[in-house]
Amino acid sequence: MKRFCFLLACMLACSFLFASCAPNSNAPSSETRTVTDGIGRCVSVPKEGLRVASLLGSFADIWYLSGGTLVAAAEDAWEDFSLPLEGAVNLGGAHSPSLEAVFSSGANLVLASASTASHVALEEALTAAGIAVLYFDLNSFDDYLSMLRTCTEITGREDLYEENGIAQKERIDAVLAEYRALSLTDAERKVLFLRASSGSVKAKGSEGTVLGEMLFDFGCINIADGGALDDLSIEKIILDEPHHIFTVSMGKDETAAKASLDRMMAENPAWSTLDAIEEGRFHVMDRSLFHLKPNARWGDAYEALFDLLTAQ
Repeated sequence: MKRFCFLLACMLACSFLFASCAPNSNAPSSETRTVTDGIGRCVSVPKEGLRVASLLGSFADIWYLSGGTLVAAAEDAWEDFSLPLEGAVNLGGAHSPSLEAVFSSGANLVLASASTASHVALEEALTAAGIAVLYFDLNSFDDYLSMLRTCTEITGREDLYEENGIAQKERIDAVLAEYRALSLTDAERKVLFLRASSGSVKAKGSEGTVLGEMLFDFGCINIADGGALDDLSIEKIILDEPHHIFTVSMGKDETAAKASLDRMMAENPAWSTLDAIEEGRFHVMDRSLFHLKPNARWGDAYEALFDLLTAQ
């Protein structure tokens, strides 16, 4: 697995997160079921009377796709995902969730990110209060499919795992097979992935981002892999000559992110000499599909990326 070393380091650094596969002592075993979360912890969750809080909007979306409902969610569940959250408690920002708000919601199960330090920091207090916590680390479709599997085990909705997971996998497998069957040279498979924010534009490697992982799955050669990303100079980019350049905006202000991108290119006219730009292979990507987690639209995202990779 591409992220094995990362997950192992995360688990070692946060060793207090580990739990045995025996049901915890907060509730009788007859009233709980034991599930495995995204970093291998075995956690006992209530069989009945679930009251779920999600510390990330994307996780909230997956919980709804699994047939569940929420009593509390982070702000981005409202801002980035169209979820039926009337009456749910707003937990604040995804990177600064309120422990007091979790308690006030009456949640007995929390969905949290293993790669977000503020979420990890809440585990001890939540567990002490008898609240089960499931940690996940989600950047790829495989990560999504694994989380969906766990969530539908809890909700008992195998049909939704088939509908929102396996059906998408079949679409993705088909489009990847079609792309890999093309007779493309290494030069044609070279890509550069840029992520723009209001303050900067940075090259990103294949691992740890939605678009980066997708490009890896297609077998693209990301020229930012294996190097010092912040030091990826225009001279090096010209030397490597990516066939496609993809950019996504980070943060809520897409206009400011585009301004950063325009400013970078205006300050160095050498960008305009790249074939990818001259020949129309510079792609500004849909943030909802390629930066946020697409969840029920993973199949759409892979098909859209296939169209761009094969258009020219």
